[in-house]
Amino acid sequence: MNTVENLKLMHWLEQSNHQRKLPLYNVKFVDCSALTARLEEHDQIRAKKSCQEEPLEWIDYKSMAFTQCVVNETLRMANIISGIFRRAMTDINIKGYTIPKGWKVFASFRAVHLNPDHFKDARTFNPWRWQRKSESTSPGNIYTPFGGGPRLCPGYELARVVLSVFLHRIVTRYSWSPAEEDKLVFFPTTRTQKRYPIIVKRRVQSNSVM
Repeated sequence: MNTVENLKLMHWLEQSNHQRKLPLYNVKFVDCSALTARLEEHDQIRAKKSCQEEPLEWIDYKSMAFTQCVVNETLRMANIISGIFRRAMTDINIKGYTIPKGWKVFASFRAVHLNPDHFKDARTFNPWRWQRKSESTSPGNIYTPFGGGPRLCPGYELARVVLSVFLHRIVTRYSWSPAEEDKLVFFPTTRTQKRYPIIVKRRVQSNSVM
């Protein structure tokens, strides 16, 4: 979900106080305890504001520690792209197989991000894993949602800011529940079978706060 789509969704939600049903394409993994922890974090940020429409500041974004764990885990499981192509510059031997010079190689992000050798219970959505130092400091070749090296996406930090602000707005202003049963599938990409349709309701706000 890009920046324009984020803004369009927020505008669409703001236009009505009525209950609506919509497919939420990018929020693919729902964990009640993770949602509760994230809501508490964002409610604490809101409690420091004098009014609901007061804009977030950089210090607010930097205080979203658990939200960053959720973003990391979402990017790990729902890879932005499946992988990248690279050309072998020399003959390469990998586990007894030789990739000749000049051949194109498909490097799969998904294969690395869902590898249990790198991430325990790799197919389980667990944002708390990023609170552990061993995984929050994973080498650049293990966790690569934005690429790496000289080809690192120059807009990766902006993307994280936009996603964090979007999550702040949606979890503090709305609640949602599954509209129907759905399940995760992992081939050829990680996704839900029915795009996870949900029922969205506006949260009741206190007049004294926000």
